[in-house]
Amino acid sequence: MMNVAAMILLAATSAATPTAIVPAPGDTLVLDLEDAIILTLDDSHTSHTLDLDLSGAEYAVAAAKGRFRTRADLDLVAPDIEERVRGVSVPGELPHYDSYGSREVSAQLAVSQPLPTDGEISLSGNIFQRNDSVYDPVQEQESKQQTFFHSYELSLSQPLLTPNTLKLGLERAEISHRLARSSHQRGQLDLAYDATASFYNLVRAQVEVNIAKDALAKQQLNHELAQRKYAAGLIPEVEALQMEVDLAGANNDLLGREADLSVVADRFRLLVGLPMNLSVRVDAEMVPRTFVVDSHLAIHHALEHRTELADQQDNIRQAEITITETDARSDLKGELSAFYNLTGVSDPTLQGANLGELVESSWEDLKRRPGNRGVRFSLSIPLWDSGVNGNEVAAAEVALRRRELETDNLRRSIILQVQAALSNLDGATRRLEVLERSLDVASRSYDISQQRFEGGEITSLVLADDRDRLVAARRSYLEAFISYRLAVADLRRQTLYDFEVERSLVVD
Repeated sequence: MMNVAAMILLAATSAATPTAIVPAPGDTLVLDLEDAIILTLDDSHTSHTLDLDLSGAEYAVAAAKGRFRTRADLDLVAPDIEERVRGVSVPGELPHYDSYGSREVSAQLAVSQPLPTDGEISLSGNIFQRNDSVYDPVQEQESKQQTFFHSYELSLSQPLLTPNTLKLGLERAEISHRLARSSHQRGQLDLAYDATASFYNLVRAQVEVNIAKDALAKQQLNHELAQRKYAAGLIPEVEALQMEVDLAGANNDLLGREADLSVVADRFRLLVGLPMNLSVRVDAEMVPRTFVVDSHLAIHHALEHRTELADQQDNIRQAEITITETDARSDLKGELSAFYNLTGVSDPTLQGANLGELVESSWEDLKRRPGNRGVRFSLSIPLWDSGVNGNEVAAAEVALRRRELETDNLRRSIILQVQAALSNLDGATRRLEVLERSLDVASRSYDISQQRFEGGEITSLVLADDRDRLVAARRSYLEAFISYRLAVADLRRQTLYDFEVERSLVVD
């Protein structure tokens, strides 16, 4: 079974160089990719939800196992007091009414041990002390009685001809736990990918601001140069005015990029689980790494280790259990039960006796009195239900066949997901290579155009076009780089293999 925490850390460290999570001067928290993933897995709302779902499944397994263990129950009544008038009817006579009162203190202790056969054996003890009084208004006489009662019973109950619900309940809980654990692992992998995407979205927003600042700085220099050339009569006024318009546009673009950065930073803080008022900045290595991907290994490793296939077998087993339980509702059922009981009652003629005398009297009675015993065997035979259970079983069997059909389709789906991730990575790699060359060309072209503008060989309009092409090339390269890093992360998530360092992410 894979260790998800170790797996995700391996994934993170292959994509970024670790740095300490320490606030920089000015209370700004600087994070790299590994920091962002660790924070997300530790502190985010989604991570806490995943942990709670897994904990719930673990408690359910513990409860199912606990049903095999001894249980003890104690019931106390201390006291039960009653005083009332009651009607007494004697055959052939008119009813008369007397006053009846009682006081009782009782306790019952039962210790039960479930059996692996789905039966139960129990040992119980019951004691009570009771004081009764009756006042007869006709005779003007009051009668009193003290009673001490204690009883001990050993009993057995065993269902017959039915599925073992105790074992099936445990198996269901264990299957649900395995499914919850797999869901937790996939959820953490998805959460790590989401953290990666949010991290690079913030990287994009930060770099966009830097690009806008650099474009503004360049435009400021060009504007100043144009103003000097216009003052010297070297360029017409329209070119100087165009430079001023472009400077205002560069300022406006920077303000827009800074607003976008604020929004993206808020989303990042929300996902990662950071305080919304904490200043945060991310630091990423912007140099792409080239590596070779073995497509055969990628598909094989995904089919070998993706938890969805193991989950499918558990889903099939759950469907089989449902069929067994549904079919049992119309089957012959039996039950065997037996008990042996020892009971003692104190002498009713003892009046004014203390508790010790009452207990001794009841104990002597218990030793003299024959034990109570009994055995019972019962059968329940369903005769006719108008086909209800048969249709319920058929519906459960259809659900099973559907689960079985999903297995082969799931394998094909995993293969398609890996192939799509491979194709996406290949396309992102190619785009990055092309745009890297395009960025280099645009940068050199702008430097040349700036020199030519200073020399009066080109107009400000041509220079502005080259500046716009450089900004567009930088943004296109940034977008391609982030798409490339996300494609790498998605391939890692789909295959559970890190091809950058040639290492499986599955840890035993």
